[in-house]
Amino acid sequence: MGEARGDGWQRTEEDEKLLRLATRYSTLTLHQAAYACWGGRIEAARRRVRLMTEAGLLHRSADVRWTGTVVWTTERGARVAGVGLGAPHPPGERLLHRLVLADVGLSMEADGHMMLTEREVRAAEASGRAAELLADLGVPNVPEGARRGQLLAVPAGARAVHWPDLVMVLADGRLVAVEVKLTPKPRAALRAILRAYGQARRPVAYLGTEPVVRQLQGRPGPDGRWVDGVAQEAGLLPPGGPDPGTGGLLRVRPLTIADPAVGRQVERHARRQRRPA
Repeated sequence: MGEARGDGWQRTEEDEKLLRLATRYSTLTLHQAAYACWGGRIEAARRRVRLMTEAGLLHRSADVRWTGTVVWTTERGARVAGVGLGAPHPPGERLLHRLVLADVGLSMEADGHMMLTEREVRAAEASGRAAELLADLGVPNVPEGARRGQLLAVPAGARAVHWPDLVMVLADGRLVAVEVKLTPKPRAALRAILRAYGQARRPVAYLGTEPVVRQLQGRPGPDGRWVDGVAQEAGLLPPGGPDPGTGGLLRVRPLTIADPAVGRQVERHARRQRRPA
């Protein structure tokens, strides 16, 4: 049933998939929900979201004009989802970043990749189940007794760890961290994160707006010579050119977004950020 006797409707596989995705990724647009669960049929998604909202499984909001309708699970919805996570916090000032992560993760899942969201990574580490989770996913040679952050994140100092935005589990069980960035970081902070990945020998893919890609890869200088970026400074890309990473630990790619409204907002954000790195 929807949630309780008398709701008058049956939950479908698509409904339950949406509850899982909305819990794992925190927030989805109606467009993302439609394409992930209903083959792009917006009206079907709208109708099912309305039913699940009325049944107390989803929160629904259209308060932010550029997003259209967004959804996230209630505590009841998260429980029904059965993914071992509580309900996400309501979307706030990081709404754009949430929706971009969802867009990237859903696109990768649609391409057949197994993805772990940051919520899943943090929950596994906090519960001490990171090694068990990786073993269940077929990751080989999971070390025993790893300290917090060594399996799914990377150590970033004596006590700190850096959490990736997403983790991709490849078919052979190897892990690839996925960083999705809209805004260039301070150079020192970015260099420290890249060096942490390098020291951990952890493959990482950066997907970013044009200013982020330029900060990582470098750019042509006024005299036509290549000005290296932070990835070259950290030793993860070869110097002297815009190598996106073809054989090392780091790959750099422009960010592409499937949801048109989210994509337009990302482009507006990038235009505000375009300045020399």
